[in-house]
Amino acid sequence: MTSSEGVSLQVDDVYVPLGLVERKKQSKPQGDISPEQGSELYKETEITKTFEHDAFLEQVLKQKNTPKSKGKRIAIIGEPGAGKTTLLQQIADWVSREIHQSIVIWASLADLRDKELKSYLFDIWLTQVAEKTGKAEATKQLKDDLVTLFNENNVWLLLDGLDEMSASNPLTEIARQFREAGFIYQARIVLTCRVNLWDGSINALDDFDTYRSLDFSYPQQVERFIDKWFTAIPETGKQLCTALKESGKERIQDLVKNPLRLTLLCLNWQSGDGKLPHTQAGLYQQFVDDFYKWKKEEFAINSDQRQQLNVKLGELAKAAIDKEATRFRLRQDFVSQFLGDADDENSLLKLALNRGWLNCVGIDTDRKPVYAFFHASFQEYFAAKAINHWHFFLNHVPKKPSQGTYRIFEPQWRQTILLWLGREEENLKQQKQEFIDALVNFKDGCSQWNRKDVGFYEYHASDKGFYEYHAYSLASVGIAEFNDCSKADEIVKQIVKWGFGYFDTIQQEWIQQLSYRFTDEIKSILQQTHRKKAIAALVQLLQSTNVDNYTRSQAASSLGEIGTGNKIAIATLVQLLQSKGVYDDTHRQAEESLEKIDPGNEIAIATLVQLLQLKNAYDNTYREAAESLGKINPGNEIAITTLVQLLQSTNVDNDTRMQTASSLGKIDPGNKIAIATLVQPLQSTSVDDYTGWQAAYSLGQIGTGNETAIAALVELLQSTTVDRYTRRQAAESLGKIGTGNETAIAALVELLQSTTVDDFTRRQAASSLGKIGTGNETAIAALVELLQSTTVDDFTRWQAASSLRQIGIGNETATVDDFTRRQAASSLEKIYPGNEIAIAALVQLLQSTTVDDSTRRQAASSLEKIYPGNEIAITALVQLLQSTTVDDDARRQAASSLEKIIQDNNHRFEVVKTLSGYWQLNYQYYDLVWKCAQNMPYPDFYQAWHQHNVATRIMRSFAKILFTRII
Repeated sequence: MTSSEGVSLQVDDVYVPLGLVERKKQSKPQGDISPEQGSELYKETEITKTFEHDAFLEQVLKQKNTPKSKGKRIAIIGEPGAGKTTLLQQIADWVSREIHQSIVIWASLADLRDKELKSYLFDIWLTQVAEKTGKAEATKQLKDDLVTLFNENNVWLLLDGLDEMSASNPLTEIARQFREAGFIYQARIVLTCRVNLWDGSINALDDFDTYRSLDFSYPQQVERFIDKWFTAIPETGKQLCTALKESGKERIQDLVKNPLRLTLLCLNWQSGDGKLPHTQAGLYQQFVDDFYKWKKEEFAINSDQRQQLNVKLGELAKAAIDKEATRFRLRQDFVSQFLGDADDENSLLKLALNRGWLNCVGIDTDRKPVYAFFHASFQEYFAAKAINHWHFFLNHVPKKPSQGTYRIFEPQWRQTILLWLGREEENLKQQKQEFIDALVNFKDGCSQWNRKDVGFYEYHASDKGFYEYHAYSLASVGIAEFNDCSKADEIVKQIVKWGFGYFDTIQQEWIQQLSYRFTDEIKSILQQTHRKKAIAALVQLLQSTNVDNYTRSQAASSLGEIGTGNKIAIATLVQLLQSKGVYDDTHRQAEESLEKIDPGNEIAIATLVQLLQLKNAYDNTYREAAESLGKINPGNEIAITTLVQLLQSTNVDNDTRMQTASSLGKIDPGNKIAIATLVQPLQSTSVDDYTGWQAAYSLGQIGTGNETAIAALVELLQSTTVDRYTRRQAAESLGKIGTGNETAIAALVELLQSTTVDDFTRRQAASSLGKIGTGNETAIAALVELLQSTTVDDFTRWQAASSLRQIGIGNETATVDDFTRRQAASSLEKIYPGNEIAIAALVQLLQSTTVDDSTRRQAASSLEKIYPGNEIAITALVQLLQSTTVDDDARRQAASSLEKIIQDNNHRFEVVKTLSGYWQLNYQYYDLVWKCAQNMPYPDFYQAWHQHNVATRIMRSFAKILFTRII
């Protein structure tokens, strides 16, 4: 299988793994937030589950087991060269073979140009189908048949390269096209997108389940790929693996986890002199040199032609990246300005096409060719080679940024900047140092706590402004390419300080909290910055006696992300694991990190075994050690035996027995003793209520598909002797493990129709049916009956409607009291996106003076989900933000909602201008401004931030005078 660029990204059974990306559920903070809580509280997304290739195809595509869309909306995101296109092609082949009656339609979104997806389907794709059947064009009947196929849910729409669409915000644009061409949204949609666009913009496709193409693991998958590649010459493959393990090659190890770069490295090693560079730029230079060796007999080229071609390709690449509409798909007229006419046999364009640097990928509306570089990452490399001075990226004009240049804040330039920093020309060394200095010392003039007109806060100026953080983070990543940077140690030290919440000086508590807004981002930077220096800084932190256990645990977690194969990192984690004291979260994190960076570490295994063999230890020590051993060494017989013995002991309490069974089920899935242990109390007439509840809960964690577990939970539902909490938990657990099970569905329906259960239990039964009863007529009928009932409360009715939406039918109902208004607002958010009546109703609730604050907050929350970018909704939320008559919670909810739906720079401008007048930005307001800063050109943000109205300036002056008199 090859990508659209023509490079094989998969060798036999070595596939790129995928990670499910989910937004972390956040609870509302109560009162002040301590530094120890900060990083966890503000973490927004995480990889919650990893899938190997076959498991992804089976569970996600065939079984539709996804949290949001039930397999109907899938986004595959990843870095350049991560194999997204290759994977989409594999999906196309697999669906055609394995999914009965499926119709697969492939579209490269860059080829749409100024056409919309609906027009492409009818005018281009369907015409091609018609021609293959001997017809000149697509008839009306053929178009009607296509719409019917969509409506029958038989179409798979595979959309490649969302980031390459010609639109200012491709996410918003494609969402609009889905919405306005209603039949398209009936398809199973799988699309690919670069991660920087998906995460860096307001995401109008938040109903998609997101899977990130993960890098190959090093050394396991990387070396397996190399072994497969060099099957015919295994000694050469071993030499490459050995070279990658050499000291100083850690950066190259990281780079070749990317499938495209690993493929090109294998090609290079096969034909080269067996040397590895130190930087990404050096690696790409090798690839470029190899390109000129290939086809050298077929298309001869002398050194002067090669140099001239490289220069012009660089100028073309640089100009294209700067032009939104032609960034990756290059019209012939644009290309000809740099490379000449394709009809001229002696032109540079003809030479570029012959050598494979450019390829024709389609035609435009004028029937002229459209070209693209061999791969977007090579376009970025050529652009980096064409940039002669760092001022091209940054030319800061303080107080007059509209006169400056700020490409450092434009995501499309990030990779080019890193490649430029990795260039090895000696005459660039001083320039690169000046550039890093400029990034580290950048002052954006927009720091809330650093403004002189605020008065009090100028005495506590110790943190950075929004764009200052952006600049510093770029410097942090850049030093991984610029190995000789004199500030590298200082930069890494600062990043670690921000990431783990320890400070040299006492700061205002709220200033510390603002630093934690970036904890997740900073931990990501640690994975990209100078690896050796980052490991050294984390090791130093772990060995310090001045940090608390929470900080030490977080540092151990980060070391597990970047320390693969590093002997110092491994030794430090082993030392942490062996340290004396209570078996706590720090030990557990050390174990998990060792599992990642050194699977099967003998010292770690021996330490855990030693814990298990202790006499008279606490039961939780056995449980936790055994569970950790099961992770670091799956199937470890000592761990399994120890847990089984603990289960069978008569000296442990019920709580320990239940927790032990749960741990055993996790490290040895399907373990019959674990399930039998959990089932036993459910069948006992003398067990206490709490133990019964805990057993029901644990079965929901480990008993997926197990008939014995399902039968025990069903029996529990039907029992007349258990308390309502246990019955409710049994219903919830069935919703996790009983998908498609007729007995489980029937029991939940019976519970739903019972007149003796309370409303909470009935709602739980409805919720569980919505998870496991997809397509089941009995479940649907029972939910419809509940929806129409006049004897249940509004919340139960709403849950029935919600579950019906999940399993196939949508229906809403509401009355007129405040509680029902809130439920109606919550329901409206799930109606077909863009419904103007729904939006108008929510805005009316928002602006009403007769509803309570809770209702207003729910309306604001629902507006964030119903139609991102809607002018009316955004205006109403901005007005709520500016209101002085509503409570703080309502304003904060408005800020939170605006963060998710605002998509236009004009709206961002108004929001920033409004919030710049606040003396102190609490976490919701700060999040909103931070999101605006991530998506606004710096000059626009600066102008908005400094557009204070007269009343604001007067109040600030008054505050400053008052403060001066007090002190």
